[in-house]
Amino acid sequence: MNVSTANRSWLLLALLALTSAILCIAQPSFGGHLDILYVGTVYGGLLGVYFVICRGIRSAVKVITLVAVSAVAWPIAYFGSFDAAGHIPGGLVHQGDAVAPGFPLIAFGGLLGGAVLLIPVLLLFKPVSVKLRAALVRASLGILLSGIAGGVAWELGPTVGAVIWATLPTAALPPPDSYGMAALFFLWQPVLALFIGWATFEKRRAVPIQASEAQAGAPAPQTGAPSRRSFLVVLACLVVLSLTRIIPVRLRQSHRDGVAARRRESRPSGVDLPLPQPMREEEALILKQIGDYQPGHATKTVEPVSHEKGYERPGGLSFGTLYTKAGEPVPQWPLAPKQYMSVRVQQYPNNAWAQYLAEYPQRMYISPDDPKEHALVIQFSQKVRSSQSKRVGQTGIPLYYMWPSGNCIVTIDYYTPDENLQLVRAYLEKYPSSIP
Repeated sequence: MNVSTANRSWLLLALLALTSAILCIAQPSFGGHLDILYVGTVYGGLLGVYFVICRGIRSAVKVITLVAVSAVAWPIAYFGSFDAAGHIPGGLVHQGDAVAPGFPLIAFGGLLGGAVLLIPVLLLFKPVSVKLRAALVRASLGILLSGIAGGVAWELGPTVGAVIWATLPTAALPPPDSYGMAALFFLWQPVLALFIGWATFEKRRAVPIQASEAQAGAPAPQTGAPSRRSFLVVLACLVVLSLTRIIPVRLRQSHRDGVAARRRESRPSGVDLPLPQPMREEEALILKQIGDYQPGHATKTVEPVSHEKGYERPGGLSFGTLYTKAGEPVPQWPLAPKQYMSVRVQQYPNNAWAQYLAEYPQRMYISPDDPKEHALVIQFSQKVRSSQSKRVGQTGIPLYYMWPSGNCIVTIDYYTPDENLQLVRAYLEKYPSSIP
């Protein structure tokens, strides 16, 4: 790489900021407060590398202070903008039924974060020749730049952010605001880093060295730029650091693509198929008391054929009823009781479609990143799919069991804390699982 000495430090600063952006977009999950402090800590740490390599800073106190200030600047900007959401005109934008942050709100967060970050950093690393008042003026300009850069980056989320997300898809589906956050990291962090480099830069004058000093081996004045060797070493480290996050993200995306390909390849052909021997409610459901639970009103609905691309499905019949504990009050149908178990039996034209739709249910989102979702478990020596594995150590995830049996699919959902398996046993006896 042929880079002049004068420009080497600026290029390194930009690369450090871009590396920080990559690490922040592809953020690992630590849980708790560590997730909140991660973004600012990474950004501050890489800025510290710049000051050590390019500015010759050897004070551990200054570098640690930089990292600490940066670590708290991000949560202050993030949560501060949330708290101000109802007080800033135009801060929230209505998009149909959803509400999204607007330019003024993100710009306000940028002002907050910029103030927390820039004032102490510019005072801490200001050149000797720069007076306190001048440093504060530069900090004020930087705070204004931080707000504008943040707001502009957010507005570029649907375009620039979408491209960045497509390159680093950290989830199967983009979470809310993921495009805006991707653009924010990739634009705001380099802009502010380069501003900090400019605001703390001091143009050094060459001082002639007397011959006697030269003979005595007096050190040459510092140029403020890394040597070519140092630059290449740091560059290599940044590449490795970025790859530690890029490679896992791309591997997960490759896995998602493989899951999607297997789903397409395993989909049965033909959806316009007749339903042989349609069942009646009393044939499909167990309409008598099972253990402590009694059935309620039985329903029968027709599932229409779907030709929508990616969601093809044959027509079928769906039977359902709610089971409540014996002795508990049951409201008149169609009102649902407070606690119950729901059973649904779906009948399709053939076994292949039942097997396929039990593995890839269309009304349920299953993340290919989590093998615990819709996972196979053993109940009564038979394989069924369930949320049982996902619920270990977590609350708020409803329990269900689902399995194919011939050309039918049985689904049992729990809307009660009583998670006994009486219904599962009874329906497995009536509909043995077809999962191999």
